[in-house]
Amino acid sequence: METWLHSLLAHSSELALLLLFIIVLAESTAIVGLLIPGTVLMLAMGALIGNGQMDFWVACAVGFIAALIGDGLSYWLGYRYRSQLHRLSIIRPHRRLLIQARLVLRHHGPVGIFVGRFLGPTRPVLPMVAGMLSMPRRRFWPACVLACLLWTPAYLMPGILAGAAIGLASDGLFSFPILLTLAAISVGLVLWLGTQAVRHSLRARALAGMPVHLSWGAPLSGIACAVAVWQIAVHPLAPIYGARVWQVLA
Repeated sequence: METWLHSLLAHSSELALLLLFIIVLAESTAIVGLLIPGTVLMLAMGALIGNGQMDFWVACAVGFIAALIGDGLSYWLGYRYRSQLHRLSIIRPHRRLLIQARLVLRHHGPVGIFVGRFLGPTRPVLPMVAGMLSMPRRRFWPACVLACLLWTPAYLMPGILAGAAIGLASDGLFSFPILLTLAAISVGLVLWLGTQAVRHSLRARALAGMPVHLSWGAPLSGIACAVAVWQIAVHPLAPIYGARVWQVLA
């Protein structure tokens, strides 16, 4: 995927930005987003940005506009066709997901719109369900705009951090790229375990019944993440890597 995108960028950066727009728009549109590997594509785009082949702020602007259009279209579809959507054959396999999205919105409202864009498989259907529930626009749009504004850089950042490490020395057991990989894995593990722990505590209403893999896994993965980040900070290549990342973001 990254090799193909590299060839595309060499041909036309404008075409690559158009591809980014299409990826984010599809990923943000109801139901369609369930079929698109948007996260993988965003990581590939981020790697190219980190390697200096696409402007970070232009990519963020394009992603923001595409995400906003996708969410707005999904909200309008849900609001306009709320009585017909339940009968569509393409919706039936995802009824459980729609029920989850409905519960999120009824319990958390606009906060669910914001948080849902970053977490879980309900992201592509939350705006549509908000429309189906006739959520007022004054409650939907502020949360939607803020979420879209932050979502693109958040999803591009892992790829950017990986792309900025391309070409750095990779010899040794604890080389800089390996440390970055370990840190990324530990951060992902911390986020996943933390999310699971929060969901469990909200359901159980008490931490006493927390499963062992959550009660022990979350703090242990946090310690591993802190160690990996500290090893990166003291690595001799850290200043060079930091300069690369700063150059991309600045």
